[in-house]
Amino acid sequence: MTRWPRPLWVLVGWSLFLWTSRLRNVLGDEDHDTWDVTWRIGVVVLFVLLALVAFVGEGRQRAWKVPALNVLVWWTVGFWIVRGGGIIIDDHGASFTAIHTVLMAISIGLAMWVWTARPR
Repeated sequence: MTRWPRPLWVLVGWSLFLWTSRLRNVLGDEDHDTWDVTWRIGVVVLFVLLALVAFVGEGRQRAWKVPALNVLVWWTVGFWIVRGGGIIIDDHGASFTAIHTVLMAISIGLAMWVWTARPR
């Protein structure tokens, strides 16, 4: 059994922390209609599911780990480029934009750290 590098554990932990926190925010926000809540919950579920698959895959054969790792990394990068970029150019307050820019930078940075340290 090969061991995944520490960066993977940091990305998995960060993803679980960030997206379970996001779920609490989505469910507590009464300003969104049903569609807004549904797609936001879908994003949370997808991130948590990908993080859990990567976590479970740690003890499996390498063939299981690498695809799970690739999906988690590239979904993280793609999501934050699209959604984070939209937040930056949209008309949000400075603090909202700053917070999400930091979350985006951390998430993409961790994903790239994992990508460079991944098992090949």
